[in-house]
Amino acid sequence: MHTSEPLRGKTILLASSASKLDSLTGGLLSSGATVLSFPVIEIRGVQDTSLLDRALSTLDTYDWILFTSVHGVQYFFRHLHARNVDTSILGGLKFCVIGPSTASALRENGFEADLIPERFLAEGVVEALERHLGGLRNLSGRRILMPRARVARDVLPRALREAGAQVTIAVCYETVKAGVRRRDIRAVMEAAPDLIVFTSASTVRNTVEIFGPDQGRQLLQKSTIAAIGPVTAGAVKLFGKEVEIIPKESTIDSLIQAIKEHYSRRQPSASR
Repeated sequence: MHTSEPLRGKTILLASSASKLDSLTGGLLSSGATVLSFPVIEIRGVQDTSLLDRALSTLDTYDWILFTSVHGVQYFFRHLHARNVDTSILGGLKFCVIGPSTASALRENGFEADLIPERFLAEGVVEALERHLGGLRNLSGRRILMPRARVARDVLPRALREAGAQVTIAVCYETVKAGVRRRDIRAVMEAAPDLIVFTSASTVRNTVEIFGPDQGRQLLQKSTIAAIGPVTAGAVKLFGKEVEIIPKESTIDSLIQAIKEHYSRRQPSASR
């Protein structure tokens, strides 16, 4: 195996949202992999934006805006511009984002993140705020806006509220199961992927649901699994499968690097 192509001969199934497929595909194809793109979730704006509208009308009363995903940034600003809200009102707020990709999305909309955690997950955000403010007790009375998905973990808002913060969750988008054709499902089973890459807990659940509980579990058991972070890995474990590859950072670039390193360490003759 050429060291520059550690994935040569490997068939990799990407179970992701369509928005993440391009960056994943390019990084893996360049290392010799055969890539099967399998979008299992779709991202769309919500119809009921009443909570978000209310938040936009009182933006100057907030201290922080917390973004936990790129989509949260995109749909927040999309809605803000659709309502003709003057973005200068955001100048007096502080921004906390869950990771570098979200910080980049924020920058594209003209603002810099004031705080990025070392661990790119909800628990890491709590830790970062604690350090930044000199203790969570200093969150007491602070008003925090969280534009996010309809369904999301409750870890972060619960911890902030327990510290005394006033948290407003403004739902601005939702993830739904993507429609997948039967022939695409058959193609995946026939390809017998060496590796499945999951980019969120919902991609795990949707994949198993799309294939059916028995066939879905069988697919997981027969493949090596790469998960973008511990929350996604936990979703895989619920189906009785341990994750072999978890990157040090919950980013696409780190995930691709972890996959390459995993196969670079293996002997060419090693079986899956």
